[in-house]
Amino acid sequence: MGIKLTDRMKAWVETGCHLCVATKNGSPFVTLARNIKSISDDEVVFALSKDEYSVIKSALEENPWVAFGVSRIGGVRACYQFKGKGSATTEGDTVALKVKLSELYCTKPGCYAGLRLDTKSFKELEKWDSDLWKDLPKK
Repeated sequence: MGIKLTDRMKAWVETGCHLCVATKNGSPFVTLARNIKSISDDEVVFALSKDEYSVIKSALEENPWVAFGVSRIGGVRACYQFKGKGSATTEGDTVALKVKLSELYCTKPGCYAGLRLDTKSFKELEKWDSDLWKDLPKK
């Protein structure tokens, strides 16, 4: 399955995320990503400093699966967990971590908790997203 991010999701993701990877044995590693850009409807790129990347590098080399969620107030206003395969390339002093998204879950507490959203058509996802939330992040 694949996903297509709504414009609202893209806007929230670009405010900053907790980026999570795990070793094949399941040991988790988390870093903060502040510079994120949606490059297509199902791909995002995290521009990480070498220090930020060093936290997840060994786990990512072992296991390419990446999960991330929106940081700060976005964790409440954009209750999503995004998952996909990541690949990193060094560009000067930064590391570009490109993630091709394939799974999307709702992390809103209550009846929506854990709901798998990548099973919805884009039109259904857009309606579901706009029925629950109207706000966009402040720039």
